[in-house]
Amino acid sequence: MVKSCKLLGVKVQEPFWVELEREDDQEELESWLLEYLIGAEEESQTFRHPTICVAVLGYENNYPMYKLTFDKFRMPSQVITSKNARRFNPSVASNILRQINSKVGGDLFTMKFPDCFSKMKTMLIGIDVCHAGSRSVVGFAASTNPNMS
Repeated sequence: MVKSCKLLGVKVQEPFWVELEREDDQEELESWLLEYLIGAEEESQTFRHPTICVAVLGYENNYPMYKLTFDKFRMPSQVITSKNARRFNPSVASNILRQINSKVGGDLFTMKFPDCFSKMKTMLIGIDVCHAGSRSVVGFAASTNPNMS
């Protein structure tokens, strides 16, 4: 993960680590989240909200519970399943970091365009259509910033 951060130019601070006794215990997860949010271990009990919560799960069937719990506490989250953790390499780490960066307000992807584009007011637009029998779905995306990301 550290190597991928450097390759992508992403700055990551040392996280607050929590290890649960039982991964499938929602009450324990909620208890830890509340303790972190209100700073129960500190004397001044000040509210703090994480930029993002990253959970690494040993059992994929716990994924929905974690996502729902983080959503309940309004915490942006990235849950990494054991399937992805087993084949962890720089490519997988880079994809996960891109998702995390996107969830904390960064761009998922950026593109390099010729310098002449920067002098013009340009919007990059993408449209795709998927036909499924008699039904069709249209996807549309457009850039909203000078980097056209």
